[in-house]
Amino acid sequence: MNRFPGLRAEEKVLFSIRKHWAAFLGTLFKLFINLVIISLIAYYIVDQFPHNSISYFIFLELLIFYLLGSWWFFFNGWLDEELDTIVITSERIIDTTQSAFISMEIASADLDEIQDVKGRVAGFLGGIFRFGDLSIQTASAKNVFFMDHVRNPESYIDTLIEMKNEYIDRKNGR
Repeated sequence: MNRFPGLRAEEKVLFSIRKHWAAFLGTLFKLFINLVIISLIAYYIVDQFPHNSISYFIFLELLIFYLLGSWWFFFNGWLDEELDTIVITSERIIDTTQSAFISMEIASADLDEIQDVKGRVAGFLGGIFRFGDLSIQTASAKNVFFMDHVRNPESYIDTLIEMKNEYIDRKNGR
């Protein structure tokens, strides 16, 4: 991942922070419940209509629209979880947040603007799968870079503070 759009001259991508795969479990569970509901409705109610009646076809169309809507919300939820990324370069933090299907917010801050880094693992699933929240407070226009469901959020605390100090030393040494 050495190529990233919008990099400055001599800026290199060091690593990126993405959500843990378990963040997707809630969206997957909702899809499963919807598919069970559609299956139960189709199994018990579809046979109640005469197969050549207009009400049978209307009901089938409504089931198909419900199924398509379920897949749409599933895909939108997956996309929202998958495209949220924090990219750490040799000079700055770039936060990419997918807020809707075609809406994305991108914010960045130089490494010397980092004021505080917090990691928190909480909850039953977070303790089992070792994921939690990562919060990077900066002095930039976007005050806090936040991502939930990050794998081992506490491991980024020292790394980001060290990177900030190295960046300040490089900047002052020029």
